[in-house]
Amino acid sequence: MDEAAGAPELLLDMRDDGIAIITLNRPRAKNTVSFTMWAQFSAALDRLENDTPARMLILCGAEDYFSNGGDVKLPPARGEGALALAARLEMGQRIIRRIMALPIPSVAAVEGGAFGVSWSLAMACDMIFAADNAKFGAPFLEFGLVPDGGAAWFLTRQLGRARAADIIFSGRTLDAGEALALGLVSRVVPAGSAVDTALALGASIGDGNAHAVELTKRLLAQAESSDLSAAHALELVYCHVCQAGAEVPRAREKFKARAAARAAAKAKG
Repeated sequence: MDEAAGAPELLLDMRDDGIAIITLNRPRAKNTVSFTMWAQFSAALDRLENDTPARMLILCGAEDYFSNGGDVKLPPARGEGALALAARLEMGQRIIRRIMALPIPSVAAVEGGAFGVSWSLAMACDMIFAADNAKFGAPFLEFGLVPDGGAAWFLTRQLGRARAADIIFSGRTLDAGEALALGLVSRVVPAGSAVDTALALGASIGDGNAHAVELTKRLLAQAESSDLSAAHALELVYCHVCQAGAEVPRAREKFKARAAARAAAKAKG
């Protein structure tokens, strides 16, 4: 529990429209992560992994602020293992890998700031919608630490070694505009609207073709670690699955109906 607020440190909202929203909920500590938050995150992912796939996952922070990363006021150690001083980080690493593996689209809706491990958490999502006041940073060296949560891996894969090294070694902060220019975020939106923008995407994504959306997420995930031949082979299997299901005929009928409506409107005009 967040001791100051007396509330869960992480919230899971399974909406009626099928969109899941996970909120980092330690606003008095800038939504920094703790053992309790990671444990509650794990339970939320258990539900998402074991239920019928949600339409989409949105990850955000309470009170219009994403997260300042690890809570430096709380000890990161647990137990007597060889790497006990990194126990909290290891929990976070598992969460980040599980987010990447979810068979649903995911959006990090970043307001305010995403620093340290929370930036890695955002980069684990398929998309980042950043408010125009959002800032990003990996100031690990300032605290005598190495980049964690996969920050060096994410940034190097996205930007190449030289630009990733500049960000990590300088410890500088990126604003939303620079993050967009570098391809680190998907969209920049007005402050206060990141979650609403993600909800609007979730409401329209795939036009109700849930199986096609899920298989597309799986295809994108495999693209990061496979060559073109393997990707083509997977496409064939997924295309066959889609063609054999109910979604393709239904989508075809919708397309024909829209085309007929446009033709009728044009004839009247």
